[in-house]
Amino acid sequence: MSKDQIMNVIDRYKFKENGGEISFMPNYNFLRTLVWWLALGVMTFPVIMYYVRDKISGDQFKIVMGLWAIYMICFLFDLFFRIPVKYIFDKSEKCIYRKLLFSRKLMNFDEMTYFINDERGGYYYSIGKKRNQFVKSYRISNYFSGSKAFGRREDEYIKEILCPVLIALGIPLNQPEQ
Repeated sequence: MSKDQIMNVIDRYKFKENGGEISFMPNYNFLRTLVWWLALGVMTFPVIMYYVRDKISGDQFKIVMGLWAIYMICFLFDLFFRIPVKYIFDKSEKCIYRKLLFSRKLMNFDEMTYFINDERGGYYYSIGKKRNQFVKSYRISNYFSGSKAFGRREDEYIKEILCPVLIALGIPLNQPEQ
Protein backbone atom coordinates (compact mmCIF):
# COMPACT_ATOMS: atom_id res chain seq x y z
CA MET A 1 0.00 0.00 0.00
CA SER A 2 1.47 3.33 -1.02
CA LYS A 3 1.76 6.37 1.21
CA ASP A 4 -0.84 8.18 -0.96
CA GLN A 5 -3.39 5.42 -0.36
CA ILE A 6 -2.77 5.56 3.38
CA MET A 7 -3.15 9.33 3.41
CA ASN A 8 -6.30 8.94 1.35
CA VAL A 9 -8.03 6.69 3.91
CA ILE A 10 -6.85 8.91 6.77
CA ASP A 11 -8.19 11.97 4.96
CA ARG A 12 -11.46 10.23 4.06
CA TYR A 13 -12.17 9.61 7.74
CA LYS A 14 -10.41 12.74 9.04
CA PHE A 15 -8.52 10.37 11.33
CA LYS A 16 -6.38 11.91 14.07
CA GLU A 17 -4.32 10.11 16.68
CA ASN A 18 -2.36 11.85 19.36
CA GLY A 19 -1.10 10.57 22.68
CA GLY A 20 -4.35 11.07 24.54
CA GLU A 21 -7.07 10.27 22.04
CA ILE A 22 -8.08 8.90 18.68
CA SER A 23 -10.78 10.63 16.69
CA PHE A 24 -12.36 10.18 13.29
CA MET A 25 -15.45 11.12 11.31
CA PRO A 26 -17.01 8.12 9.53
CA ASN A 27 -19.12 10.24 7.15
CA TYR A 28 -16.55 12.90 6.27
CA ASN A 29 -15.77 11.53 2.80
CA PHE A 30 -19.37 12.18 1.72
CA LEU A 31 -18.89 15.94 2.15
CA ARG A 32 -17.64 16.60 -1.40
CA THR A 33 -20.43 14.54 -2.99
CA LEU A 34 -23.03 16.14 -0.77
CA VAL A 35 -21.88 19.65 -1.67
CA TRP A 36 -22.18 18.79 -5.38
CA TRP A 37 -25.73 17.48 -4.91
CA LEU A 38 -26.64 20.59 -2.91
CA ALA A 39 -25.20 22.81 -5.66
CA LEU A 40 -27.25 20.89 -8.21
CA GLY A 41 -30.35 21.44 -6.08
CA VAL A 42 -29.65 25.16 -5.83
CA MET A 43 -29.09 25.41 -9.59
CA THR A 44 -32.38 23.65 -10.33
CA PHE A 45 -34.37 26.21 -8.34
CA PRO A 46 -34.21 28.94 -11.03
CA VAL A 47 -34.99 26.33 -13.70
CA ILE A 48 -38.08 25.27 -11.77
CA MET A 49 -39.14 28.86 -11.08
CA TYR A 50 -38.70 30.32 -14.55
CA TYR A 51 -38.93 27.45 -17.02
CA VAL A 52 -41.10 24.73 -15.50
CA ARG A 53 -43.54 27.08 -13.75
CA ASP A 54 -45.08 28.27 -17.03
CA LYS A 55 -45.22 24.78 -18.55
CA ILE A 56 -47.24 22.98 -15.85
CA SER A 57 -50.40 23.64 -13.83
CA GLY A 58 -50.44 25.21 -10.37
CA ASP A 59 -50.97 21.89 -8.55
CA GLN A 60 -48.17 20.21 -10.47
CA PHE A 61 -45.91 23.17 -9.69
CA LYS A 62 -46.70 22.76 -5.96
CA ILE A 63 -45.78 19.08 -6.18
CA VAL A 64 -42.50 19.86 -7.97
CA MET A 65 -41.63 22.53 -5.39
CA GLY A 66 -42.54 20.14 -2.55
CA LEU A 67 -40.25 17.46 -3.96
CA TRP A 68 -37.47 20.01 -4.42
CA ALA A 69 -37.90 21.20 -0.81
CA ILE A 70 -37.76 17.62 0.52
CA TYR A 71 -34.63 17.00 -1.57
CA MET A 72 -32.92 20.09 -0.16
CA ILE A 73 -34.00 19.40 3.43
CA CYS A 74 -32.60 15.85 3.29
CA PHE A 75 -29.24 17.03 2.00
CA LEU A 76 -29.06 19.92 4.46
CA PHE A 77 -29.90 17.53 7.30
CA ASP A 78 -27.02 15.29 6.20
CA LEU A 79 -24.70 18.28 5.90
CA PHE A 80 -25.41 19.59 9.40
CA PHE A 81 -26.25 16.43 11.39
CA ARG A 82 -24.54 13.41 9.76
CA ILE A 83 -21.28 14.58 8.19
CA PRO A 84 -19.83 16.38 11.27
CA VAL A 85 -20.33 13.44 13.67
CA LYS A 86 -17.00 12.59 15.26
CA TYR A 87 -16.13 9.63 17.46
CA ILE A 88 -13.50 10.26 20.10
CA PHE A 89 -11.71 7.43 21.89
CA ASP A 90 -10.21 9.08 24.98
CA LYS A 91 -7.33 6.93 26.23
CA SER A 92 -6.86 8.76 29.53
CA GLU A 93 -10.51 8.44 30.61
CA LYS A 94 -10.99 5.12 28.77
CA CYS A 95 -14.26 6.42 27.34
CA ILE A 96 -15.81 6.72 23.91
CA TYR A 97 -17.55 9.97 22.98
CA ARG A 98 -19.77 10.99 20.10
CA LYS A 99 -19.45 14.64 19.20
CA LEU A 100 -21.82 16.63 17.04
CA LEU A 101 -22.36 20.02 18.63
CA PHE A 102 -21.64 18.73 22.11
CA SER A 103 -19.71 15.69 23.25
CA ARG A 104 -21.78 12.85 24.64
CA LYS A 105 -20.30 9.87 26.41
CA LEU A 106 -21.36 6.63 24.73
CA MET A 107 -19.56 4.00 26.78
CA ASN A 108 -16.37 2.96 28.50
CA PHE A 109 -13.70 1.01 26.66
CA ASP A 110 -14.51 -2.21 28.55
CA GLU A 111 -18.20 -1.98 27.57
CA MET A 112 -17.52 -1.70 23.83
CA THR A 113 -17.79 -4.38 21.22
CA TYR A 114 -17.47 -4.04 17.47
CA PHE A 115 -19.23 -6.00 14.79
CA ILE A 116 -20.13 -6.02 11.12
CA ASN A 117 -23.68 -4.93 10.37
CA ASP A 118 -25.26 -6.19 7.11
CA GLU A 119 -27.73 -3.87 5.47
CA ARG A 120 -29.18 -3.25 1.99
CA GLY A 121 -26.67 -5.34 0.06
CA GLY A 122 -23.68 -3.86 1.86
CA TYR A 123 -22.11 -3.92 5.27
CA TYR A 124 -20.35 -1.59 7.66
CA TYR A 125 -18.53 -1.69 10.97
CA SER A 126 -20.39 -0.66 14.11
CA ILE A 127 -19.69 -0.30 17.79
CA GLY A 128 -22.07 -0.78 20.67
CA LYS A 129 -22.28 -1.81 24.29
CA LYS A 130 -21.73 -5.53 24.76
CA ARG A 131 -25.11 -6.15 26.38
CA ASN A 132 -27.28 -4.25 23.93
CA GLN A 133 -25.23 -3.84 20.75
CA PHE A 134 -28.16 -4.76 18.52
CA VAL A 135 -30.51 -2.34 20.25
CA LYS A 136 -28.27 0.73 19.97
CA SER A 137 -25.18 0.77 17.79
CA TYR A 138 -23.08 3.41 16.07
CA ARG A 139 -21.76 3.13 12.51
CA ILE A 140 -18.01 3.79 12.42
CA SER A 141 -17.21 3.04 8.78
CA ASN A 142 -18.47 3.63 5.28
CA TYR A 143 -20.55 1.02 3.52
CA PHE A 144 -18.61 -1.79 1.86
CA SER A 145 -19.66 -4.40 -0.69
CA GLY A 146 -18.05 -7.49 -2.13
CA SER A 147 -16.31 -5.79 -5.07
CA LYS A 148 -12.52 -5.54 -5.42
CA ALA A 149 -12.47 -1.75 -5.04
CA PHE A 150 -14.50 -1.91 -1.85
CA GLY A 151 -12.33 -4.80 -0.66
CA ARG A 152 -9.24 -2.59 -0.98
CA ARG A 153 -11.01 0.26 0.79
CA GLU A 154 -12.08 -2.07 3.57
CA ASP A 155 -8.51 -3.38 3.96
CA GLU A 156 -7.25 0.22 4.17
CA TYR A 157 -9.95 1.04 6.74
CA ILE A 158 -9.08 -1.98 8.88
CA LYS A 159 -5.35 -1.33 8.76
CA GLU A 160 -5.31 2.46 9.20
CA ILE A 161 -8.46 3.21 11.22
CA LEU A 162 -9.91 0.16 12.97
CA CYS A 163 -6.64 -1.45 14.10
CA PRO A 164 -5.29 1.64 15.91
CA VAL A 165 -8.65 2.01 17.67
CA LEU A 166 -8.75 -1.64 18.71
CA ILE A 167 -5.13 -1.52 19.88
CA ALA A 168 -5.95 1.52 22.04
CA LEU A 169 -8.94 -0.32 23.49
CA GLY A 170 -7.01 -3.54 24.07
CA ILE A 171 -9.29 -5.65 21.88
CA PRO A 172 -7.74 -8.53 19.89
CA LEU A 173 -7.42 -7.64 16.22
CA ASN A 174 -7.92 -11.02 14.61
CA GLN A 175 -11.14 -11.95 16.38
CA PRO A 176 -13.97 -9.58 15.44
CA GLU A 177 -16.96 -10.20 17.65
CA GLN A 178 -20.17 -11.03 15.82
